[in-house]
Amino acid sequence: MASLDRYLHIIGIELLLILTIILPLIDRPPAKRVLSKLFLTVLGFMLAHFATHALPDKLASFIYSSQHAYHSLKSQAPHRT
Repeated sequence: MASLDRYLHIIGIELLLILTIILPLIDRPPAKRVLSKLFLTVLGFMLAHFATHALPDKLASFIYSSQHAYHSLKSQAPHRT
C-alpha cells in the first residue's frame, strides 16, 4: 500500500500539469489570474513540502557538526579499522 505522502505528491504533480495545460487556453483575464494564483500556490506548497523532506537532515548535520560535544560522543558500535 502506498503512503499518503506519495499520493499527495502524485496529486500535486497532476494538478500542476493540468494547470499548465489549461492556462494558455484561457482568454478571460479574471479567470487566468485566478488560475495563475492557484498554480503558484500549488507550486509553492510542493516546494515547501520538498524543503521539509530535504532540509531537516542537512540542517541538523550542519548544526551538530559545529558542536564539540557531538564529535566527542563515543560510538556504541564496534570500532572498525
